[in-house]
This record gives sequence, C-alpha cells and structure tokens, in this order.
Amino acid sequence: MKAFIDRFMVHRLFIAVSNLCLVLAGLYFIDIENPDAVEITRIREMPREAALPYKPLTKEEKTKRFFQEIRIDTSKLKPRQVRQSIAPWMSYISQYSLQYDVDPDLVSAIVYAESKGDPFRISSVGALGLMQIMPATADFMGFDNVLDPEENIKAGVKYIAWLLSRYGEHHALWAWNAGPTNVHKKFMPFETRKFIVEVLSVKTFLKEAKTDLS
Repeated sequence: MKAFIDRFMVHRLFIAVSNLCLVLAGLYFIDIENPDAVEITRIREMPREAALPYKPLTKEEKTKRFFQEIRIDTSKLKPRQVRQSIAPWMSYISQYSLQYDVDPDLVSAIVYAESKGDPFRISSVGALGLMQIMPATADFMGFDNVLDPEENIKAGVKYIAWLLSRYGEHHALWAWNAGPTNVHKKFMPFETRKFIVEVLSVKTFLKEAKTDLS
C-alpha cells in the first residue's frame, strides 16, 4: 500500500512539474513571437518615482512654485475701465512715484486693483480710499486723513516704496496685501495670489499700451 502511495505522489509531482514547464515555454514563445508583449510589460512597470514615499511641499516651495508659474493675462482686462479708473489721479501718482522712486505703472496698477479708482471706498476690514490704506498703516507712515485722494496716494506710494526697499516686487505686493507678518510666515492667502496676478497684469498692460503708442 505504501509503495502505491509513493508511486502516486511521484506521478502527481511529475505532472505538476510538466505543467509548469509547459507554461514557462509558452510564455517564452509568446514573447518571441509578439515583441509588443515585452513593451506592454515595460509600460506596466511602476516608475521608480511612483514607488517613493509622498513628500508634501514646504511653504517655501509652494511660494517659489507660485512665482515661477505666475501667469500674466492682460486679455481679460477692460482697457477703458483701467484708464478711467486711474486717469483722474495720474498727477498725484506721477508726483509721488517720482518723489519716492517707485514705478508709476505699479502704483497705478495697485490703485486699480484695490479700488477701481473709487476714492471713498472702505473695505469690510477698514481699508480706506484709492489704495485701501489701513488706519494702522497710515499712522505708521505718518498720515492722518487717507480718505483725501492726494494723501491716500502719497501714503500708499510711501508705503510700497518702504516695502520694495525690504523685499523684491513680488514679495512687496505680498506684504502689501497680506501684511509683512504673513510674508515672514510664508503664508499667502488665495486672495493675495489673485491680487498679485491682477496688479502685475495691469502693470504689464500699461507698459504695453505705452509701447503701442510710441
């Protein structure tokens, strides 16, 4: 009886090995006859990078990526609205931009983005006038009545000049809209991103308009 069982087990093992050999041989000939099978196998291989652990971006990396990928789009602007918004205030913009050595197109773009030229605009957080100056900022810069258009622009130009002396243009706009503390914390609200893009787009539009007229 034991001899019979031994022969039976050997027979089963022989069948299993034979089947395995047939399968391997079949795969070998499929690959040779169908080179595309090799390519499919390669395509299905997971890229090495995909197997690496997920690494979230740091605040510094997010900021760097935003400024690298920023898209200036002047096509969505309304030229007439831009000009009408800043035209009444150009004498003040030119005068104080020259005094504080700031690009007047940048100041004009801030006026447009902040108030669309409305000298009496007051935001929900208390920002005032054409350049939406916060009362604390006005006090810091030494101004009392920033609802007066001339004083508002003078205060705004003086403040952006101070920010530009501390940061580059992009970071100065970041600090203008979100506050210097958030720049140091590397925190940029979504509204600040929109503000920076709008200001830079209007500034670009104004410079291109001058080029077209020359």
